[in-house]
Amino acid sequence: MGSIEIDDRTHAMVRFAARVAGTTEAVVVARAVHAYCEVLPNDSSDDAWTAVAVVARYRGRRIEGLFLPATRRLTVTTEPLAGKHFKSPSGAATAVVRALNPERGTADTNGWMFWRLDNGDLLETLR
Repeated sequence: MGSIEIDDRTHAMVRFAARVAGTTEAVVVARAVHAYCEVLPNDSSDDAWTAVAVVARYRGRRIEGLFLPATRRLTVTTEPLAGKHFKSPSGAATAVVRALNPERGTADTNGWMFWRLDNGDLLETLR
């Protein structure tokens, strides 16, 4: 059986959920993972779980990230947001715009059009 490492706060929440549900911590984690996977796109291929390098150019800066097609989440890998995880490409794009152009009235940005693949194609081609 495998094992995972989680921070103390998360472990306390898992332990609490197990007590409330009258089950084990392992069952709580398994149920959470299964519930999470049920809301993912139906693509279960290995490609869907392989991170894709993406890049954006904004205000003279090159911002890099990793996009996971299976979850549609994006992690920025360069400053000023290195290591930040976002639930969507648009959330990541908006954060980049906000960080690099705080004077802009609205930072809302369509991430599918903002991010590009290494070959220059828009991220939208993976949608």
